[in-house]
Amino acid sequence: MKFSLRVLFIFILISPLYPRNDGEPVHILYLNSYDSRMSWYKDILQGIEDVLEPDQSNIILHLEDMDSKRFHTEEYFRVYYEFMAQKYRDYRFSMIFCSDNNAFEFIRRHHKELYPGIPIVFCGVNDFEASMLDGHEEITGIEELFSARTTVELALLLHPETEEIYIINDYLVTGRAWQKVIEAELEPLGDRVRLRYSENLPMEELQRTISSLGENSIVLLGVYYSDRDGDLLTYETTGKAIAEASHVPLYCLLGFNIMDGVMGGDVISGYSQGLNMALIGKKILEGASPSDFPVASRKYNELIINYGELERFGIAESMLPENSTIINRPYSLYEDYFHEIWISITAFLLLTLTVIALIVTVLKKRQAEDSLRELVEASWEGIVIHDHGNLVNCNRVFLSMFQLRDEDLLDLHLIQRVFTSESLAVIMQKIEQGETEPYEVTGVRSDGSRFPVEIRIRIIEQKGRELRLAALRDLTEQKKLEEKIQQSQKLQAIGTLAGGIAHDFNNILSGVLGYADLGLMSTQEDSTPHNYFSQILKAGKRARDLVKQILTFSRQSVKETRSVVLAELIEETLELLRATLPATIRIHSELDRTLCIPGDPAQLQQIVMNLCTNAGLALREDGGDLELILNAETVDDVTSPQLDLSPGQYARLVVRDNGCGMNEEVRSRIFDPFYTTREQGKGTGMGLSVVHGIITQMAGAVSVDSSPGEGTSFNVFLPLCADTIRKDSLRSDLRVTGGRERILFVDDEAIQRDIGREIMEYLGYGVTICGDSTEALELFRSHPAAFDLLISDVTMPDMTGDVLVEKVRSIRPGLPVLLCTGYSDRMSFDKLESIGPIRIVMKPLLLQELAVNIRAVLDGRD
Repeated sequence: MKFSLRVLFIFILISPLYPRNDGEPVHILYLNSYDSRMSWYKDILQGIEDVLEPDQSNIILHLEDMDSKRFHTEEYFRVYYEFMAQKYRDYRFSMIFCSDNNAFEFIRRHHKELYPGIPIVFCGVNDFEASMLDGHEEITGIEELFSARTTVELALLLHPETEEIYIINDYLVTGRAWQKVIEAELEPLGDRVRLRYSENLPMEELQRTISSLGENSIVLLGVYYSDRDGDLLTYETTGKAIAEASHVPLYCLLGFNIMDGVMGGDVISGYSQGLNMALIGKKILEGASPSDFPVASRKYNELIINYGELERFGIAESMLPENSTIINRPYSLYEDYFHEIWISITAFLLLTLTVIALIVTVLKKRQAEDSLRELVEASWEGIVIHDHGNLVNCNRVFLSMFQLRDEDLLDLHLIQRVFTSESLAVIMQKIEQGETEPYEVTGVRSDGSRFPVEIRIRIIEQKGRELRLAALRDLTEQKKLEEKIQQSQKLQAIGTLAGGIAHDFNNILSGVLGYADLGLMSTQEDSTPHNYFSQILKAGKRARDLVKQILTFSRQSVKETRSVVLAELIEETLELLRATLPATIRIHSELDRTLCIPGDPAQLQQIVMNLCTNAGLALREDGGDLELILNAETVDDVTSPQLDLSPGQYARLVVRDNGCGMNEEVRSRIFDPFYTTREQGKGTGMGLSVVHGIITQMAGAVSVDSSPGEGTSFNVFLPLCADTIRKDSLRSDLRVTGGRERILFVDDEAIQRDIGREIMEYLGYGVTICGDSTEALELFRSHPAAFDLLISDVTMPDMTGDVLVEKVRSIRPGLPVLLCTGYSDRMSFDKLESIGPIRIVMKPLLLQELAVNIRAVLDGRD
């Protein structure tokens, strides 16, 4: 009803929002006298909810219907009291609402036992007297007052020929109370019109009585819920039944009785009663006291007239009071919009002239827009022109980036589709802040895949309004490159650490292997000590091999470099592998025999062996295909950043299997040292990390493509041979031969000096030991002709081995030199070549290897 809507609208404008309680919920009980199906109850409840908004606040509204129209014996009320006491014994209500007399009386009677100290607000109570609240300071509310006289005086105004008014109320408590009030109000009108009150009749007999009324009669409907036979009716059913029987004007006092056949009147609104009751309750919840609100005795009624009944009885609207509200009026577009229609006609004529003037302007602007569109389409980035998130235009790059079609541009929510909800929140925040610096969000393609997007915003002016031009860049490839750089940095850090550990470990192994060698030389071959020393030497060699793998991974090993025909090496390696792989694995190869690689054959064979062994493990259970492809590949400027290679010609080796494949987690860690998916004790986890170290040391690159169930493919890129390749190799002659020459041996590790002295003296050489490179240089400067050979460690404090060699040879050019190293990042063939001929051997050294190398240097052999 219009009155209710006005009240609600005013309430929304002037009333602050009910504060949200983020702590314990607020429990409120609403006790209704009647059945919950009644419109009266629903209207009251709607008024309460519109004020308190329980769905948006922390309020829990408990609803109870007494149904006291049907059940109203003392025994029923006693049992209902026990029911309420038991049901809500664990609840502490902050407020109680009640509507109509029976609920009000129940609360008033049991307030102190059931709800002591809890404020109570009522509405819809008839025959209220102030004395009812004596001793109940917590109770206040709104009295239900209706004006039968106002309605009857309106009826007599509209129907001056009226001789009789037939007044209908039921014989329940509320009906009797209403009739008493109506009789008192209409008594002064007894001289003007005959007043007749309904008897306690069955509904059918009541309808017959109404249909027999004279032509100059009027019916006034009060409250009617039950007839004489005890049949309960809703107020809506009552209104409909009486309206169908009445051929004379029918007025009512309750708003929900107005329907077809009912004229209306000065009616009571259940919504208004509930809304104003809740407004009082809201103030009390905010801290006011019930005593601050005396019981409201003014009427919350509205004069409402049904348009259809005016037409039926030929009554002009001009006869109605000014404050009347007419409902159910047929809709008339012209009447409702008379002024708007004529304004529109005038505006249309003006617009016609304006359009003609604008056409010229539009043509000029279109030229500018076409230029802008061409510029947008020429961009390498995705371009979107939008108005606070609403798409205005975009280019083809944007559509391609998000896998969109032209028809997708018709979607009003396209921007919401192509970004995640979190990203949309960031975008809207940046728009509100006027952000123009680039920022990153997450885009969503049509297939659901997500990818990183960089956005930059610029403000442009178009058609007299400010728009935002967003440039979008797909960061997928950049992220992949950043990931590779991070992986490379991680492996570099691990390699540096591993190299340092290997240096110290090699010093320890030198003592173990050296003394084991001396022990073997000093014992009988078939003796127990000889066997012990043999086992120690065997274990030490295994440890040395592991250190070599670590040094290879960390790119700090000394290697033999020569020109290698990679296809021949691969075929030799496959011959070795065929005997170890199951017959269910089929090997296919397609090799370019013209490709030569500069490298250490042993290390190149280790690459092939490790990759094929890895593939064999993936195929061992179910069998399958192992494929090797070797060809030449050109790495251009576009591909080189992705592979972290310099542009140029490379040999590309592909090792592919169709086995179980790897998930993303495994794929991202396969080159990490000591990481393995094999069972404990069946792998060191160094195989692929060593492969990575060898390839990187050779200025190459390796990548892997794999998915679960789709196999794995390794791609190895190695530089091709230049015109000349230097060879640095050891002879394979390992005969133990000593001599009588004088050797200056320099090493900062005591154990290295001790074992070095023992081995070289065992071989017959004269040995002078120095633990400090500076001391050794001074000794040599004093007696430059006293020594035939300098053996020096590379990594030493104060002065490194290569620097010592440079200074010694400045004193005595051509002095034979043997450098020993566990590892060194200073090792460089180019640097050593500038010093002169030098032989390099890797720690830990066996007696046999040291003997061979000393003789090779002294004898001037390569």
